[in-house]
Amino acid sequence: MQAHQLKPPPGARHARKRVGRGNAAGQGTFAGRGLKGQKARAGNKPRRFFEGGQTRLFKKLPFRRGFTNPFRVEYQAVNLTVLERFDKDAEVTPQLLKEKGILRSLRKPVKVLAAGEAAGGTVVELGERKKKKPHDRGSVPNDKNEDASQASQAPAGEDAPEGEDDGSGG
Repeated sequence: MQAHQLKPPPGARHARKRVGRGNAAGQGTFAGRGLKGQKARAGNKPRRFFEGGQTRLFKKLPFRRGFTNPFRVEYQAVNLTVLERFDKDAEVTPQLLKEKGILRSLRKPVKVLAAGEAAGGTVVELGERKKKKPHDRGSVPNDKNEDASQASQAPAGEDAPEGEDDGSGG
């Protein structure tokens, strides 16, 4: 047997309904659409999720409000009370906090909160913060900006302010 000789078993395939071809075709009179009504008409059907005029289900559900900021930075908070359990001269690093089970992840930045006693010590910021690039509006010359700057300058020949004598005698 080859691929072109394969065919489905008898009764597995049905002939499609030929709707609207008269009573002799088996779908006559109302062509399987029932009696009258919006769905019985040619070319008309209600929009999706239409519930006969009652308030649609998805209109009853609460809306999702606001938005999710893709640039949000989530910090891991560490209180000073937690840091009091370390020795006075110990250097506390994120790796050490992770080993002690205080931090969950080394990927998120750590923020030390001032809840506890001030026992001295210093805080060193590790890594670099991402800084926003400043917009330098004057670096890219535009034709409009050049025209405006030339218009604001005094016209040639009128360099001296009024009331001063430029020595021409006139």
